[in-house]
Amino acid sequence: MPSGFQNDANQLQAEMYRVVVTMSNTTYYPTTDGNDNGGVTPSSWDSFTSPPTTLVLGQARARGNMRFRNIVNQVTGLTDMQVRDVTITEANADAQATSLAFTLLIERPDFINVTGTAIDGSTALTTRALVLKNEIAKAIRLSTNASMRVYDPSGVEGTQTSITVTHTGATATQTYGTVAVTLIDESTLFD
Repeated sequence: MPSGFQNDANQLQAEMYRVVVTMSNTTYYPTTDGNDNGGVTPSSWDSFTSPPTTLVLGQARARGNMRFRNIVNQVTGLTDMQVRDVTITEANADAQATSLAFTLLIERPDFINVTGTAIDGSTALTTRALVLKNEIAKAIRLSTNASMRVYDPSGVEGTQTSITVTHTGATATQTYGTVAVTLIDESTLFD
């Protein structure tokens, strides 16, 4: 060890968390047409061999993609973080995802502020896993408007369209309940 070496919070002491969002309840994650459908998905319409069969399904896919982008923006705003090992359960471009799992690699976890109360109104945010769960649930509920590439079968390819996404059919407590976050690995420096 070199002379003058010191441990501090700015050093990389990575932690990894596994996130699972369960979207099989169609009351919480509606599949009918509207700004609340689409679930959460990293897959856009061109991620599939066959694109969505209707404009409504193309718009739903764009909304799910927007919610995933909201999650990435929300969690990476906390500290240095990477999203890895994404797995999703969705049959095809027409089918809304029923489950999404991914790993968050957090390089400086001590920078995450562990205080406050979750959006369910009763859970104290006493661990980083709970803070992450809360931020992900907030991102799923975030209303967003963006210009997205949406597949319209009446056109040749995707068209640039203004898409609005609102929170799904779930209450804040129900959305919070569909998200699970578990610490799976950490590295610690010892003094």
